[in-house]
Amino acid sequence: MTEQQIDRCSDCHSCCKSFSDIGTSGVYEDPNLISALNITYEYDRCNQLNSDNRCSIYEKRPNTCRSFECLYVESDLPEKYLPENVGFVTNVRRDISIGTYLQITINNSKSRNINVDSWIDENIKNIIFMKDTAEEMWDIPIDKIGVSCYNGDKLLKL
Repeated sequence: MTEQQIDRCSDCHSCCKSFSDIGTSGVYEDPNLISALNITYEYDRCNQLNSDNRCSIYEKRPNTCRSFECLYVESDLPEKYLPENVGFVTNVRRDISIGTYLQITINNSKSRNINVDSWIDENIKNIIFMKDTAEEMWDIPIDKIGVSCYNGDKLLKL
């Protein structure tokens, strides 16, 4: 049995608590696999995440989950930038129509009824910090940031 990555995650697992649709990461998922694994998602939590924040299907998890690269986990950021602490998950995505961009997915946005525009205004310093960290870490220029929450999405062009 493969041990789940918890050293840097602690009890965070915001990635499992933030995404609304497992097929939106830019990684193709076979709908039959998602159905067979009985995965359902609300913006607040994947139904396969146990109460101890461990994935109940870790060995069989979809490619979206396997290929997810959390900026916090991949870098050496201080704990104050843990997604659970800043309120969002950060990763780099590639899209044919948009190109490479930084994706910010707001934690628990459905239960918190977040307005994406005001949230961006309130969190712009952390967003820019994560953008700068991602550029340095993955050595790629980032001129677009996608911000997603239950109440809407916004693409920022810098």
